This record gives sequence, C-alpha cells and structure tokens, in this order.
Amino acid sequence: MRLRCMVAVGAAVLALTAVSGCGGSGSDGGDVPADGDGQSAGSGGRLMDSETNGRLSFPTMADIETFVSQRTTCTDLHMEDKDSDHEDDPEAVGVGKLWGIKERAVCWDADGNSVTLMSVNDMKSFQVQSKKEETDGWYLVGEDFALTGGSTTRDNLKDSGVLALVCDPEEQIPSGYKQEKALVDGCTLTDFIS
Repeated sequence: MRLRCMVAVGAAVLALTAVSGCGGSGSDGGDVPADGDGQSAGSGGRLMDSETNGRLSFPTMADIETFVSQRTTCTDLHMEDKDSDHEDDPEAVGVGKLWGIKERAVCWDADGNSVTLMSVNDMKSFQVQSKKEETDGWYLVGEDFALTGGSTTRDNLKDSGVLALVCDPEEQIPSGYKQEKALVDGCTLTDFIS
C-alpha cells in the first residue's frame, strides 16, 4: 500500500516537473518565458495579462507599460499629469477626479509619436469626459486603464484585448466585432480599432 502511494506521488511530481518546463521561447526563438497564452512574464515574475469581468486589468503604470511594450514601441516613459499644450485648460485630460485618472504617463513609438498611458481609478468618469470631449474611438480601454497613440500603436494593439470607446451613433462597427455596452449611455466598447 505504502509503495503504491509513493509511486503515485513520484509520478505526480514528475508530471508537474514536465509541465512546468513547458513555457516556451517566444516566436523568434528567444528566451522569453510564456504563460501558455503567448504572454511573457513581467517584472517580478507576475503574469501581465490578468482579466477582470472579461476585460484586461493592469493596476499599476509598470503593468500598463509592460503590456504596451510587449506589443509595440514605448520608449522614454515619463510621468505627465496633463499634456503641456493644455496645462491651463481645467477640463483637459489629466490626473484627477474629473477624468478619474490616477496616473498619466507618456512614451514614444517607433515613429516618434507620443503614446499616452493612463491608470484609471474611475472608469465611468473617464468615459463621461471622453464622450463629452467627442474623442470617439481614440481611447483604447481595459478594466482600469486607458491609452492612446498614433496609427502604428493602434495597429499593433488591435488583437491585444483592449477595446475602443466609441460614442458616435453614426460610427458603424462592422459585423463580427465585439460590441459591449460602455458605462455611459450611448457609448460602445468594441474590438474594432480603426
């Protein structure tokens, strides 16, 4: 009896060792650890693609930066509470209660265009202001973050799980794309990113 249990335990340990050895090397053959879904581990060994209610969730700026950097270029990240061109506008996109933004940072893509990363602690406020400012489809959002960038960045993030916030009733979303009700009436979240 005792021998049978030891054999079963040994087989289980062997199986777990074999499974944990599978991780992978990224598609280019490099040594990139993988979590089984093709996503690599971020700083501190945390797996970066966590989901809440079916949406991506990245609670810190480091998590957002890692997520973006895995898919597109994001260099020279620096914190910026508000765009310098709109510093005097009290309603401009910026850190604070009005937009529900906890932290805001900017980095640069391969074309030299800015990419704005925002950690959002009140997504409803963020969506209300986005609709008011008519930023249709410009923002790509997850559960607790938003970002925006140029066409190269948007193209690179198309299949990443972020959703575009669309509030224009005239904007037609082609069939076959996800269309979820946003937190604000008249707005839709979609994986159709143009």
